Amino acid sequence: MPVRRADPDSTGVDPYRRLSASQVITWKTCPRLWYYSYIPKLKSPLPPQILRGNAVEECVSRILRESPVYISSSDIDRITSPLNSDGSVAYDSDEGWIGPKLEVIPKENWPLNREQLFNWAVSRMEIHFDNCWNSAIIDWKSSPNRIGKSEDIDPDEGRQMIIAGINLHLDQVELCLESGGGPNFESWRRGEYRPEWPAPDGFPKKWNSLHPAAENHLSPMTWVEAWEVSRPWFVDPDGSSFTETTCHPNDWFQGEYDLVYRWTGGIRIVDLKASVGKGDRSGGYIEQLRLYSWIWWETHARNDEVEGLEIWYLGPGTIKKVPMPSELEMSKYNDELEELYLKIHSKVPDISDCPPNPSPLRYFDVGGIPSDPPVDPNPKARCEKCDLRGICENSDYELVLPSENRLEKFSHAWPITLMDDIKTRHTVIGEVRELDGPNLNPDGTVDLSFKLIDGYERAKVKVHRFGGPKNVSRSIENQSTIRIENALTSIWRSELVIDLDSKSIISIADSEERAPMIDIETRVNVIGRIWSINAFPDGKGVARWSITLVDSSGSVGIVAFKQFIPVIAAGLSRGDEIAILNGEIGEFAGQKQVRLGPGARVVLLKSSEDLDPF
Repeated sequence: MPVRRADPDSTGVDPYRRLSASQVITWKTCPRLWYYSYIPKLKSPLPPQILRGNAVEECVSRILRESPVYISSSDIDRITSPLNSDGSVAYDSDEGWIGPKLEVIPKENWPLNREQLFNWAVSRMEIHFDNCWNSAIIDWKSSPNRIGKSEDIDPDEGRQMIIAGINLHLDQVELCLESGGGPNFESWRRGEYRPEWPAPDGFPKKWNSLHPAAENHLSPMTWVEAWEVSRPWFVDPDGSSFTETTCHPNDWFQGEYDLVYRWTGGIRIVDLKASVGKGDRSGGYIEQLRLYSWIWWETHARNDEVEGLEIWYLGPGTIKKVPMPSELEMSKYNDELEELYLKIHSKVPDISDCPPNPSPLRYFDVGGIPSDPPVDPNPKARCEKCDLRGICENSDYELVLPSENRLEKFSHAWPITLMDDIKTRHTVIGEVRELDGPNLNPDGTVDLSFKLIDGYERAKVKVHRFGGPKNVSRSIENQSTIRIENALTSIWRSELVIDLDSKSIISIADSEERAPMIDIETRVNVIGRIWSINAFPDGKGVARWSITLVDSSGSVGIVAFKQFIPVIAAGLSRGDEIAILNGEIGEFAGQKQVRLGPGARVVLLKSSEDLDPF
C-alpha cells in the first residue's frame, strides 16, 4: 500500500506542519538552514534545472502507465485518469476510466523482444515529451521566485535521461521474464490478481477482468506480459501535487515514493534523479531512501520490510544501491523523528532552538559514488556555498544589509523601524461594551465580539477569521475592565480592530493595570532588500503581490492585493533595496507581515545591480 491518507480530525496534526524527508535532511544539514527555510521562509530561487527533473519524471510515468497491447507506438496520448474536485485521482470511482474502453491492437504488432519493446517505449516518449517539457516550463515560469532561463536547459538531455529510465525499467521487465513473473503471475493470468493500490494503468482500482496479454498457464511468459506484471506503482501523472503521499500512522510525517516495484512479492523502492549524481545532494538522497524504507515499515504495522532501495541516476543511467536500515535503526528513526517533530512543529521554534551547526560538506562523483576525499576538511565549507551566507551569523561572508532608522523622501523625514522591532501583537486594557457572547464552540474556541473603550479611544474586538481564542475569562461582561494579551491589531475605515486568535488571552484586569490603547502602532516604515518574490498577479488565480524583505535585523513579508498592488512592482527584482512607507502591521501564519493599503508607498532605493549579491 504505497499511499496512506492522513486523518487530521483524529490525530489533531496540522497537515501543513508535518515532517518530510526534505525537512529532516535540511535539519541534519544545518538546523539554522531549516529555520530560515521553514519559519521566515527565506526560500532560495528556483533554477531552471528543476523543470528538467519534473519533465523527465512525468514522461517516464506516462510511458509506464501505457500498455503495448492497447497503445501503438504512434497513438496520441490516450490514457487519462479521472480526478476528484481536489485534484486527487478518483480511485474509488468506477466511472471515467479510459482503460475498459480501449481496443486491443492486433497481436502481430505486440513487441516480441526487448529491442521491440524498447523501440515502442522510445516512440511513446516522443509522443509525450513536448507536452511534458512545455508543462514543466509553464510550471517553473509560474513561480516569480525563479532565476535563469528555460532555454538554458537542453531538451535533448531530458530525452536521454528518459531513455536511460526506460532501459533501467526494461532491466526489471527482463528480470521478471527470466524469473517466471513472480509469485502472483499465475493469479494475474487468471484475472484474479490486482493489488489494493494498483499501478496506474488506465483501469479502475477494482478490476479483475482477464488481461488480453495473458496467455494460458502452460505457455511461456511473453515480453508484453512481463511489461504488465513488472509495472511499478508510481504517482499518477494526472493527479495534483502531494495527493498521493503516504503518512505515518500518527500523521506527523509524510513522504511520496517515485517507483515501488513489487512483482517479486517483496518491495523495492526506487527514487528517480534527473542528474548525474555529483555533489553534496547525493548524500541526502541516501537518507531520503532510508526514511522511505522506515515509513513503509511504519505504515504496514511494522510487519513488511522493504527488500531493496535504489537511486536511479538518469544522467549516466546507473543505479546506486542504498544500504537498508535494520529494524533497530527504524525503531530509533521513529523515536528521533517524533522528538524532532515535537521540537520544531508542535510550536513555532525560536531561532535559538535551531543553532548554526552545519554538517560536513560531502563530495560525490558521477553515479553518487563518494569522491576521494569524500568530505571537505574545512568544517565551514558548507557555509561558503550556502544561499543564506549573507544573513547567517555563522558565515564569514560580509554582506551589508539595511539598518537605517530614518529616510528623507517626498519632503518628509520617515522614521524607519528595523524588522526585528516590528510588534505585531499587543496587550491592551479597556472596558467592555456591546458584548455579544461568549459562546463555546465544539473545538473549545470561544465566539464573542464587543467594543473596547479606553478613555477617548475605542476598538472593535472580534474573532480572527482562522479561529478564535480558548482562554477567555468567564467573568467577562458589559462594563467589566479586561486585559487582552497577544491581540492582533489593524485599522479598518479609521477604526482600530482587535482580532482574537488561539494565542490571545482575555482576563479581568486589576484596577492598577495600564496598557493604553493609544500606544498601539498599526503602521510602519521599513527598508530592506528583496529576498524573494513569492507571488505576482497572473490574471488568472493569483491576485496579489507578495515579497519577502530582509534587513540587518531580520525579515518581514510584504503583501498587496488588487488595487493596492503598486505599479512599481512589475519592475522590481530579487536583491533590490526598497522602502515600504506607511504600511499596515499584520501577521500571517505566525510571521510578521506588512500590508499595503490606502496611503502606502513603495520606493526603489538601490538596484540589485549596484549591490553585493546575496
